[in-house]
Amino acid sequence: MVTEQIVESVAVAPANNLSEILKSLVDSYSDRDNVAPANIYEDKKIFPSFRSGPLQEYRDKASFCYKRLNVLLEGEDHIRLKHKIWQWMEKHPDFQREPEAPNLERTRELANKRHHLLWEQKFFDVNEYLNTPYLMLAFGQAIFSYDFSFSVKFSLSNGMFPSTLLTNGTGRLGKYIAKISDDRILGAYALTEIAHGTNANGMRTRATYDVKSQEFIIHTPDFEAAKCWVGNLGKTCTHAIVYAQLYVPDDKHQGLNAFLVPIRDELTLLPLPGVTVGDLGEKIGLNGIDNGFVMFNQYRIPKANLLSKTGDIDAQGNYNSPIKDQRKRLGASLGALSTGRVNITAITYVALSKAVCIATRYSASRRQFGPPDSNEEWPVIEYQSQQYRLMPHLTAVIALRVVSLWIGKKNMDMMMRGMMGEDTSREGMEIHAISSALKPYATWAARDGIQECREACGGHGYLRASGLGDLRNDNDANCTYEGENNTLIQQASNWLISLRRNNANFVDASPLETVAFLKDMNVILQTRGQEQNAGQALDVHNLLKALNWLTAWSLDTAVKRFEQLQSAGKDAFETRNNIQVFAAQKLSIIYAERTSYYVFYKFVTNLPASPEQQVLLKVLSFYGANLIIKYSSLFYQGGYFLNSSQIELYQQGILGLLSVLKNEAIALVDAIAPTDFILNSPLGMSDGNVYHHLQRAIVSTPGVYERPYWWRDVTYKTYLERAKL
Repeated sequence: MVTEQIVESVAVAPANNLSEILKSLVDSYSDRDNVAPANIYEDKKIFPSFRSGPLQEYRDKASFCYKRLNVLLEGEDHIRLKHKIWQWMEKHPDFQREPEAPNLERTRELANKRHHLLWEQKFFDVNEYLNTPYLMLAFGQAIFSYDFSFSVKFSLSNGMFPSTLLTNGTGRLGKYIAKISDDRILGAYALTEIAHGTNANGMRTRATYDVKSQEFIIHTPDFEAAKCWVGNLGKTCTHAIVYAQLYVPDDKHQGLNAFLVPIRDELTLLPLPGVTVGDLGEKIGLNGIDNGFVMFNQYRIPKANLLSKTGDIDAQGNYNSPIKDQRKRLGASLGALSTGRVNITAITYVALSKAVCIATRYSASRRQFGPPDSNEEWPVIEYQSQQYRLMPHLTAVIALRVVSLWIGKKNMDMMMRGMMGEDTSREGMEIHAISSALKPYATWAARDGIQECREACGGHGYLRASGLGDLRNDNDANCTYEGENNTLIQQASNWLISLRRNNANFVDASPLETVAFLKDMNVILQTRGQEQNAGQALDVHNLLKALNWLTAWSLDTAVKRFEQLQSAGKDAFETRNNIQVFAAQKLSIIYAERTSYYVFYKFVTNLPASPEQQVLLKVLSFYGANLIIKYSSLFYQGGYFLNSSQIELYQQGILGLLSVLKNEAIALVDAIAPTDFILNSPLGMSDGNVYHHLQRAIVSTPGVYERPYWWRDVTYKTYLERAKL
């Protein structure tokens, strides 16, 4: 697909020639004809007319055009590709929804089949990709909107696996790149071990170089060193990128390095001699992915299978690396994880947006109670408590839509420039830091938001058919893989604290502008809230000023705590450990939230005046004010707020916006909702006819009207008589 023509070129290219290949490909496609697309707003396959139903009342109340808002948030090319994929899925027999939850084996079978069908479809080629590389972001959103399991499987084998070979390997592994392109091998990424996950340096899988045979001997000393939780490893992968501690002659240790390791025969899928590989079994969610474990017994692989971009050995076993610092070398080798964290931020947007769409549409359709002088029941979205359950998550998910595309594009730009030989170290450092904060923020936001949406749908939300349970369970893993959240956020706080303590130039350190504002940190710390009414409190510029102060104060507090501990004689390890609670952890999350607000703020304020901009300004105000409410204790603790009436202004502003946004809510979710086929929830269908769709979902369940095969256990209870004997 995207990488096919690129990887075919790499397969026959000499080592270290990737930048020339990419430049020539870009040049060859730079002059393609630009054909103006048809008017997207008139495309009924993308924007079909909504059927009449309970939601029409709220669509009529909206002050803006949801179609125009959709295009503003995503762009025409993005939307067209998503719908192209969704329309193909809806027509394809192997993507039809099954009426009953499949068992584990069937779930795996479907995920594998859909993965390969998608790869063969090739929705866009290299010329489209090189001219509009951000289509990869649309592609990812489209497939994850359908199902997380097969999408993760696809992304691992056809995204993370080949991209790691391309970025960390050289031309000598080209034959494997060609096999990926031809769909002849399926890959995995094996880093985590049973006893070590976050602490990569503690991993114990060993790769010893044998000078005589010119091979590496891969060995697992015991079960604790077994590679585990490896997606695609349990049943299906043929090859894995395995991280192992490298030892060269004289037992000299050269740190953790990556190797391309054959796991199974490419035709029979039987494990190769010396490889013990198995499946981890059923999980809470994502059961289409066959997570597995593997152990190696003096298993030999060719010398050429070392991914040698960050370090290589000669025939005699002499190790050489352009990066002399072993810690930095490992960081470069694990660069794929930063991209993974960026992608997870986008994945969580998909999960939360689906949940918010379901709960909001349900709340506008579901009627309960009403004024005593009326016989008409109110839609539950009319109740203030229901509004405040939904609006924080609706506004957050729209902000997440903007920030996930922003960080995705920034990361893609950096990768493309890096592959062409440009120095992207500053961008790389900042992307590592902000992705280490955004990933925990986004995944926790999705975790909490999906749960609230489930509860907001009452008992019907507890039905598996609602889709909310699967969204919750599938998203749950995002909080753990690619860096467990509570540990990962330390990467962001470590970076921020080091910048401040080293008197770094925040502008130079921040090409993405996530911390550039801190150049004036000392001035920011002296500012105080001056808002006199709710209107001033909700002003988007004032909200940014408050969040700037909050970030600066949190950083200053963390640095002071750090230096207090150091002055008390604590070493670096103890200091980092003892600044987490109330300081470093909170700093990282606030950094992510302020960045999300700032990116959303820039997006909205740079739009031309329009009804769509006006509604986004309200969304931005609510999102920012809700963050102020969340951290109100810190604003008082740090002296930004001086009296109790100040926080009341934000509360008044939020209450005022609730009544405004509830009339905009259905059109807002229309602007981010996938098609009904993709959303796949009787509670969230676009026509709002909840009970009709709910009835159809319930009565179509196999065996719904049938007596159970164990009915005699209900009436005759012969097992009780046997129990007395």
